[in-house]
Amino acid sequence: MVEDKVNVLFLGAAKRTSLLERFQDAAQKLGVDLSMFSCEKDESFCAISHLARILAGPKFTADEFQDWLRDTIAKYNIDIVIPNMDSATVALARFNETAKPTAKCMVSSFELCETMNDKILSEKFFNKHGFPTFTNTDGFYPKIIKDRFGFGAKGQYIVQSDEELNQVLSGKDATRFLIQDYRPGIETSVDFYVDPVKGLVGYVLRDREEVSDGEVMNCTTRYPSDAEKDLIERIAAVPGWHGCITLQYIRDNKGDIRVVEINPRFGGGATCAIECGLDMPTYVLAECLGRDYQVGKIKNVKMVRSRRDFFHEI
Repeated sequence: MVEDKVNVLFLGAAKRTSLLERFQDAAQKLGVDLSMFSCEKDESFCAISHLARILAGPKFTADEFQDWLRDTIAKYNIDIVIPNMDSATVALARFNETAKPTAKCMVSSFELCETMNDKILSEKFFNKHGFPTFTNTDGFYPKIIKDRFGFGAKGQYIVQSDEELNQVLSGKDATRFLIQDYRPGIETSVDFYVDPVKGLVGYVLRDREEVSDGEVMNCTTRYPSDAEKDLIERIAAVPGWHGCITLQYIRDNKGDIRVVEINPRFGGGATCAIECGLDMPTYVLAECLGRDYQVGKIKNVKMVRSRRDFFHEI
């Protein structure tokens, strides 16, 4: 790979305009000629069409995706592949461990990606490693019911009684759902970056103040408590993480923490962490180029999202 030319393929980045803009900024800072591509269900115009070439590809879960990815990497001389959806992390991790790709796959191990894509397996993982999570207490309500393969708050229900619980599960495969006590609190996301050589590079906490369909709209960053710092460092120490990881947990009014999920990819609000000084696009490009990089001082910010319109003449 020529150091001043990098081709990046994103998997499912159609709405990640701000993230791709941050990759442009990182490339300019590093003196890199960056070309970006994104695998989507078709080549229709989307929000990132002015930033990346859209490539139509199979579903990430389809068997033919593996061959498509291999051929696409060769055809477009792809240097880096970055997943942006849960199913994409699993598909890319499988590819990374079986195909011996020429491109650098910014993805965690297949075992971790497969586990984090399944809420029931995730809960077993949290319990195995001693990471606090929610239980399913007999007779306690409300409870939250989650589709084990759901994402973006899809397939979730809050029920107040046995009757409501049975009504939701009626006619469904109960093994497909994770049931936990529903205990409200402050929702916090943590973006952290793991380098195979450096280990845990850094992290940023952001309290989620407004959420739409599971994705943060408004948030404010802050420094961690000792308990949060310990939890983040213990999670990051689990072997197999690589790149940007997004941890989510809930903190109650007593300060007790319960882990909700870990997504081994750029989270929807990861640009907030980048703005704070955790410049993960720069780390990705530098790691690919074999260059050293340093983490600067982390600042705190408030992020507020608003609508932005894109137009394409047809």
